[in-house]
Amino acid sequence: MVKILLVTFDGLQPSQIRSETMPNVTKLADRGVRFSHNHAVFPTVTRANSATVVTGVYPGKHGLTANKSVMRDYKDKYVVDALFPELGHVNDSVDTGLLFVPTLGERLSGMGLKWVSVVGGTSGNAFVHNPNAEASGSVIIHPEFSIPSNHHESIADKFGDWPKKASPAKDLVTRTADVVIEYALDELDPDVLMVWFPEPDTTQHAHPIDSPESTAMYNHADTEFGRLLEAVKTSGSDPDVFVVSDHGYSTIDTVVDVQCELSSSPFAAQHKDKDIVLAENGGSVLFYTDQVQPGLQDDLAQWLDDQSWVGAVATTAEDSFTDVAGLKLDGPRNPDICVALTSRPTGEPEPRGAAGASTGGAVGVGSHGGGSQSELHNTLIASGPSFRKGVVSKIPSGNIDIAPTIMRLLGGESAPHYDGRILLEALQGTPVDPEMIESNRSETATIESVTTENATYICRFG
Repeated sequence: MVKILLVTFDGLQPSQIRSETMPNVTKLADRGVRFSHNHAVFPTVTRANSATVVTGVYPGKHGLTANKSVMRDYKDKYVVDALFPELGHVNDSVDTGLLFVPTLGERLSGMGLKWVSVVGGTSGNAFVHNPNAEASGSVIIHPEFSIPSNHHESIADKFGDWPKKASPAKDLVTRTADVVIEYALDELDPDVLMVWFPEPDTTQHAHPIDSPESTAMYNHADTEFGRLLEAVKTSGSDPDVFVVSDHGYSTIDTVVDVQCELSSSPFAAQHKDKDIVLAENGGSVLFYTDQVQPGLQDDLAQWLDDQSWVGAVATTAEDSFTDVAGLKLDGPRNPDICVALTSRPTGEPEPRGAAGASTGGAVGVGSHGGGSQSELHNTLIASGPSFRKGVVSKIPSGNIDIAPTIMRLLGGESAPHYDGRILLEALQGTPVDPEMIESNRSETATIESVTTENATYICRFG
């Protein structure tokens, strides 16, 4: 029987949850708690945030710093695109495994509970939910693979081939719900069930944010969510339900070929190309430099700071730039330099509230990965028997808080390594300021952050 239902709408902004377009999510939110000051982690990309949701820690600590990154403990000077099966190769070949801390699925296994994920998004996103799923008794289901592998063939026999991912991803959203309802619920008996809808992210990468095309897709995802809730209810479960998104969005106003800019610059003439590896992540770029070449990192940071398409620079060096540690990227796989591309407020309401440069895509469509408030501000809603009713929380929260809160709901012990906190203000029977006063903000260099008693959330970088 499902105790926790965790549903992700990839790239969904809080402002997109309206009764006319997402009636089922709106109804759930009205019965529970809306977190109006929720935050993704930086970079605002899917795999880094997905890993944070299931581990309760920032990317520097769990080790998957971005969709594209260099993992020097795996391969030096090689950009890993965080997809399956390569993430499996990382997990098998590195002593620490892919993730440096246990996932919810692993922790629940020790409590005799079962985690199941059904993911219509990217393969890497699915894999990071529990890279060691088979050993811990979890199940991961994705159109390209499953863990354990026998589920992939069983699902193909029952439903046929998965729809190809395309924009819009309507058929893939429907099939994701079908597999959850007719396979995961019927045959796997999960205690914690995670469902990942690939919309509105898929369509917003190809069309403007809140265009008719993207609006139709989050409306359709909401319809499938309603069907899922009804199936869970019919099964006899009355779970606590989380609705989340991995990140927010901004609109592309400039597309930058960073490798070309770097290679054609006067800076490149002074340094060998092989001494610098860059990993592009939409609105951000991670740089990895030769550790023994004197002055390379400082020179690169200074050159980047002079570029019109760069909004902010963070480094690991002791200089005038922001420290990578302030972005919570410090750890065994941290980049040497991290850049957020330019972003600017447009004066429009969210999610079209910011526009900026991106390393890919097309001008006018949506993007993420950067450090704007529109990208770092994402969705979190909680509803169910454990939660307060009809509350809007202004207390800062984030993706780092989901794992600690789920552990509390299931009676498990908190973990000392968690960066997140238990969302006590949302739970029935816990004391809270009746006005839920928003915490004060504090700024450090170009990083704007908010700190509660137990956690810090990055609100803006750049």
